[in-house]
Amino acid sequence: MHDDATVVAADGNQPHLVEVVAALKEITERITSAGSVTEAVHGLLKVSADIVTADTQCGMALISQGEPATFIATGVPPEVLDEIRYGDGDGPCMEAVRTRGIVISQDLGEETRWPAWSQRARERGFWSVLAYPFDVDALMVGSFNLYATERFAFARDIPLLAMLLADHASLLLRVRMRQLVQEERLAQVNDLQPGDTTIERAIGIVMAQRGCPPDQALRHLHDAATHLGVGLPAVAERLVQTVGDRAS
Repeated sequence: MHDDATVVAADGNQPHLVEVVAALKEITERITSAGSVTEAVHGLLKVSADIVTADTQCGMALISQGEPATFIATGVPPEVLDEIRYGDGDGPCMEAVRTRGIVISQDLGEETRWPAWSQRARERGFWSVLAYPFDVDALMVGSFNLYATERFAFARDIPLLAMLLADHASLLLRVRMRQLVQEERLAQVNDLQPGDTTIERAIGIVMAQRGCPPDQALRHLHDAATHLGVGLPAVAERLVQTVGDRAS
């Protein structure tokens, strides 16, 4: 591997197996050490852009239930990348998400599926596109996308490489997202102020009821707050009051 985590395709077009293995290892390191999902995706795209063909850029869409879609890319302008905002959800990425199948167009000059998007892509120098769908968890789906400035750029093993990178990253993202949520909630427990006695008492009640540690107890309170559509203090106060009423 080169400096700055750069992986170069061996013949300029197709990476060797040893380079693919090295890239997967580095993607693992970047995602598992990332401080946020956005940082993890940036790391994935950086490594991916270094291993695919030189005329290809990488992008990713993440779509969560109840949340606006997130689009991240290397060297792809927003009007090409963000198909929801600029294309009314009509483009290869969103088609891959909807159909759960790989989408490839080797020549956008002949493409008829997304005329408006294809025209914007061509105007900005892109002539081939590949979109591979993946699942992070039950609430988040996504698409790993390749955008090439040459026609017929995705020959031989490039679609297989895209599938390998996307599936590997989605598994890591699932684990890292859970870890980040746990870390955030544990930090919230540690950051409780002396005046947060109601929340502290609610955490203690949940710990006693469920036999769980403080961070997990706080997670249950957060889940309850999300389900009820109220704030954490309100849920804590309601729980403490209910337990107090029962005791009396």
